[in-house]
Amino acid sequence: MNLSLLNLASALAAHASARQQVIAENVAHADTPGYRARDVADFASILESAPAFAARTTRPGHVAFGAEGGLEPHEAAAFGTETPNGNSVSLEDQMLRAAAVRQEHDMALGVYSKTLDILRTTVARR
Repeated sequence: MNLSLLNLASALAAHASARQQVIAENVAHADTPGYRARDVADFASILESAPAFAARTTRPGHVAFGAEGGLEPHEAAAFGTETPNGNSVSLEDQMLRAAAVRQEHDMALGVYSKTLDILRTTVARR
């Protein structure tokens, strides 16, 4: 059974989580002089640059590699947000990004939930 849709939903949820963490750090440093706002690359570009393979983990102690990546934050600030003290965090911009992350996370959970419903229905009919 090909469960790549569940893997995709899981990766989308992990991306939303990483991005939410970076946004929370930005908001926490909104008044820190010299702090530069950061963000994680969008999910589509991460998918395009993902490696073509993912190592199999056959035991709980194995570390997966090859499937993750691209979740490193990079500097990203809205145009014109830098203050005289060098801080580039705009709370309005961060709230808009947080709303987009919430939608991304909700979509991942929805896809995951519906896929599990389909699997349960399929298994129950056998």
